[in-house]
Amino acid sequence: MLFIKRTVPLIITFLTGIIMIVAFFSGPALPSIKSLEDTFPKWIQIIMSFTMLLGAFSLLQINLSKIGRKADGWGYSLVLVLGFVTMAILGFLSGSWPMFEKEVQIGEKYWLLAEDSMSARYVTISKVDRDEEGNLVVDAVPEGSTTPERAPVYRIKGSFMAWINSAQQVLFQGVFKAAQATMFSLLAFFVASASFRAFRVKSKEAGLLMGAAFIVMLGNVPIGNLISKYLAYIPLIGQYLDIAMIKEWIMAYPSSAAQSAILVGAMLGYISASMKIIFGVERSHLGGEG
Repeated sequence: MLFIKRTVPLIITFLTGIIMIVAFFSGPALPSIKSLEDTFPKWIQIIMSFTMLLGAFSLLQINLSKIGRKADGWGYSLVLVLGFVTMAILGFLSGSWPMFEKEVQIGEKYWLLAEDSMSARYVTISKVDRDEEGNLVVDAVPEGSTTPERAPVYRIKGSFMAWINSAQQVLFQGVFKAAQATMFSLLAFFVASASFRAFRVKSKEAGLLMGAAFIVMLGNVPIGNLISKYLAYIPLIGQYLDIAMIKEWIMAYPSSAAQSAILVGAMLGYISASMKIIFGVERSHLGGEG
């Protein structure tokens, strides 16, 4: 049993890692091996699909357990489970049962979804055709109008499917995206608070960091342009005190150079960690000590 849990995954990891390294550095002389560089990522996508499904079941199991035990914060778990199940059902239904050519009848009334799927209009089908690429399209006349509108057939829905799609989009756009925007807004205040605590000018380097951060923040808000207008009246150097221009210079040169150095270091660390996993030195992903 230990052989299956530990040794077999190590062998698979080693062989896969070596094959990917050889495939990356192989040239036209080894086309069959080079093709694995495109094939393996497709396998990864399949595996990731199963891991997402496993993660969804794990999420439900953990939160249903908390709800059943009435553990601390079980109300949040209840909201999470209800939201997860509702969005999953609506998502599956809204992407299912598209209208086909034999189902769309000329002269019948359907719902035409907007391109953003947030709303729908009642229309009458006047023509069923195919575009230059062979895709099925229809000419739909909106209620109260005489001008037909050409649209792909997948935007034509019956009453029930139009309601399902609209409900899914309202929950996604009106609830999820609104909550996401709220979280990012709160995050901005947390970042500002953390920056104020972190930028303690105790050295020259900290002073440079604080000064650069202050200029960049001013360059991204309207008050920075207002300050630049007043600074422009300073003789000789006023024309060079454009905060937006200084901000762009900081982002293009010092910041870009620092980011490149960080990326090089991160890539070296990534390579080191990958080699440790390939050769079995790092085993924490198997449940053991690394």
